[in-house]
Amino acid sequence: MGKKAITKQMNMRDEAKTKVDMGGVSETLLLTVYLRAKESARHDGIISDKFAEDWVGQMEYNFEKFDKDRLSGVGVSVRTEVLDEIVVQFLRKNPDAIIVNIGAGLCTRFQRVDNGSATWFELDVPEALDLRKKFLPSSPPRYGYIEKSAFDYTWLDDVSAAAGNGQGSVLIVAEGVLMYFEENQVKELFRQIRTHFPKAEVVTDTMPKFSTKMSIKHHKSVSQTDARFKWGLGKTSELYGWNLGIDLISEYSLFNRHTKRWGLISLLRFIPLGRRMTRLIHFRFDNKAV
Repeated sequence: MGKKAITKQMNMRDEAKTKVDMGGVSETLLLTVYLRAKESARHDGIISDKFAEDWVGQMEYNFEKFDKDRLSGVGVSVRTEVLDEIVVQFLRKNPDAIIVNIGAGLCTRFQRVDNGSATWFELDVPEALDLRKKFLPSSPPRYGYIEKSAFDYTWLDDVSAAAGNGQGSVLIVAEGVLMYFEENQVKELFRQIRTHFPKAEVVTDTMPKFSTKMSIKHHKSVSQTDARFKWGLGKTSELYGWNLGIDLISEYSLFNRHTKRWGLISLLRFIPLGRRMTRLIHFRFDNKAV
């Protein structure tokens, strides 16, 4: 094949790619899918995500700007691993449950852990789900997309009917999203979830308060987007002061896993403040406590 033919073939391949132009919080979905794809491509990867690998290869976007952030790659991968396990355990106990994935972006958890009987909703703003649809359409009735902000609480009504008017088993997953919003917004979101689904469980990651006060430039990857951190949590017990009847099921520090990949920073797992830097919390609502 001659040089001109090779060049033509490369140009055709580039034209076939999906051009992506996002800003604000939505752009962080490109960061997470890229970090999952990179991890999945490793021979010793923490996770396997062939969908992410394929999708990243189909997008025209400057992913290389995230390459300098090694620790975020480890963090996203360990977070993915832990959340997958939590969802799997929940579905073992509640095989016909409702799963709502807040800020779904290009998450592929349903494709990894679906049990064949749960109903799953990917919730995100239209811009994010428009991109998702280019790679993977919804497949009702068990797998649906809700094109709304998490703070447009009509999505709760959309899900409520499928959940038996709030009486079914519901797990809300909010991964890599709530730290970009104000505390009062997060608090109201939890209150609305509790009102509509009093038996629901929620699992989310949090940032320590001091991290939200630091300049965004200290975060090598998120600083490459327009997103900004807003909500931080001190001690997990602070949630009890929100008067929502929050009942903690489990708390996880991502530093406890794959310590060799983390390197010396994993030693922070021995310090309470350090553990909060990579924290996942899993809770339910104790309606008798409110």
